[in-house]
Amino acid sequence: MEKLPVELFHCILDNLDIEIIAFSVRSVCRLFRLFVNSYDRYVLNLTLISKRNFYLLCQLINPNNVTSLTLANEEQTPNQIDLFISLVRLRQFTRLHSITLLHIDEYQLNFILERINLNLVTSFSFRIKNYDDRHMQRTNNCLTSILSKSSLRKMEFYFRNNRLSKISWPSNCSIQSLVVNRHITMDNILTILQCSPHLHKLILKERLNEIINHVSLKSTAPIYFRQLRSLTIENFSQTIYLLESFLLLTPSLIHLKLVGYKLMSNGKQWEQFIQINLPNLVKFEFYFVYWSQDKITSDSLNLFIDSFRTPFWIEHKKWFITCICDIERSRVIYLYSIPICITCFKYDVELY
Repeated sequence: MEKLPVELFHCILDNLDIEIIAFSVRSVCRLFRLFVNSYDRYVLNLTLISKRNFYLLCQLINPNNVTSLTLANEEQTPNQIDLFISLVRLRQFTRLHSITLLHIDEYQLNFILERINLNLVTSFSFRIKNYDDRHMQRTNNCLTSILSKSSLRKMEFYFRNNRLSKISWPSNCSIQSLVVNRHITMDNILTILQCSPHLHKLILKERLNEIINHVSLKSTAPIYFRQLRSLTIENFSQTIYLLESFLLLTPSLIHLKLVGYKLMSNGKQWEQFIQINLPNLVKFEFYFVYWSQDKITSDSLNLFIDSFRTPFWIEHKKWFITCICDIERSRVIYLYSIPICITCFKYDVELY
């Protein structure tokens, strides 16, 4: 055991939970304790941890050896962030690559970001629970500072749209992946895309307000965002025509995922649009729910399903769909790609 290379031992620790490392592996023997003490890739996730272990970890772990930090003021861990701030020296976190701050108060967000070294951060996620307009400018400065870091690759946020519009987005932001967990206006989307030439993946989880209320996009020379390769919209309830207006700006998409309502165009309409405007699309995931104003018949449903059984869908793209509808009791149609792309859904109809 004494001949075990420390590098190999550290690779094993990479796959273990921090509580197992600190409270189990470390106590096995003196050699293991030495190996654990020299380990410098701790993933410190304090969201689901007992208060006793929380205190112990804050004492045992050297902040300089932590590369990932996750904190949250959730029901199970109320006031955790204030407690963490009181127990550790934030300035000693000098090697963080990933920071996640959930349900945080605005003053706490600023306090942490102004003290932690952000020069190596590649991933940053936050969700503000309690806003305070007195700290608005500080928050804007902190977020602008992070967005300006050349190391930043991934970002996820739950942030008020009116606050988002006040951030000075750097003109050459380095992010490659962005997840937006709150509704966002088209103005803000366009600003982000224009300032992020390396942004390949965009996920919009809440409703997309004002999508293409900018009719001027059609009448003036449009700006194409060819850097975007993957787009997900998880709560879309506008018409397919408005969605198409936005997709016209992203001709280089390889992956498209849509979840929403009122998107029940038939397979032929999608086929024509994709062939003309999204020629590089390889993966198309969707889950649509449609309420029909008219009674659904077997003939009309079969005709609709057949539009997704053309050579384009089955042979060329190899995209397969499932359609669910109880034509005797319901006017609701569920249409989704296989494998299904959502984790939770509810219906009480029979498979058609």
